[in-house]
Amino acid sequence: MSTHASKFDIPTLPLVVMTDLDGTLLDHHSYSAKAAKPALKQLRERHIPVLFNTSKTCDEVTGLRHELDNRYPFVCENGSVIHIPKPDESGLNSEVLGVSYVDILKTLHQLHKEGFRFRGFNDMPAAEVAAMTGLTQDNAWLAKKRAASEPLLWHDSDEALDRFRQRLAEYHLTLTKGGRFYHVMGTTNKASGLEFFRQYYQHQWQTTPLLVALGDGENDRAMLEAADYPIVIPGENQTLTLQHPDARTATHKGPAGWNTEILTLLEQLSKEPGHG
Repeated sequence: MSTHASKFDIPTLPLVVMTDLDGTLLDHHSYSAKAAKPALKQLRERHIPVLFNTSKTCDEVTGLRHELDNRYPFVCENGSVIHIPKPDESGLNSEVLGVSYVDILKTLHQLHKEGFRFRGFNDMPAAEVAAMTGLTQDNAWLAKKRAASEPLLWHDSDEALDRFRQRLAEYHLTLTKGGRFYHVMGTTNKASGLEFFRQYYQHQWQTTPLLVALGDGENDRAMLEAADYPIVIPGENQTLTLQHPDARTATHKGPAGWNTEILTLLEQLSKEPGHG
């Protein structure tokens, strides 16, 4: 039997950790979280929830939650879908905050016909998704099982990209740049998930939680800027700069930087009055 804390246990600090996965908690190349295990262990011991907020699908995250013994709620597809485990852990209560996948594909089909050049996950067999992402073919199948967003590769000019973005807006859709792909989705972002769970835990704990957010990509910016303690993980090609008084940038990439910054923040907050 697992000794994992219940998602309703009051933590030793009124803290919620919300994290991006690829390139942040997971190594950009190996998809391993091994380097972050000391910090994850301390968070678990303190009953501090760790919520994934990712561009991945629910099916992709399910396996990772099992591997990391994580039973907390999570956010998928860049803030488009909220998932909360049922009290008896028999499944998930899910809510789409954005636009449904079917409606997104209808719009993209129309824009293809208008001459915009791009290739989305729905256009790719699993083998191609695997080749583009470095995922196994089985995990590539899971990445294609989408509910409210479509990753795509852009094969047109920057000028055409601007027009594409404008056309998407006419259908109440947005375009966000992730690590490898652009993501088409509704008018939501990762901050939508953060604000949802700020209210969720305030209700559960009857106290205002502090939100820590960690991310490495442009699609993490809104989540980071909405957090109380934003932690930027250096990206593969460039590192985000935030306009936030409490922003900090890790000295290492991926889970090694994640680990160091979380342990440092926990030590800092434990010394503050009322948080010990």
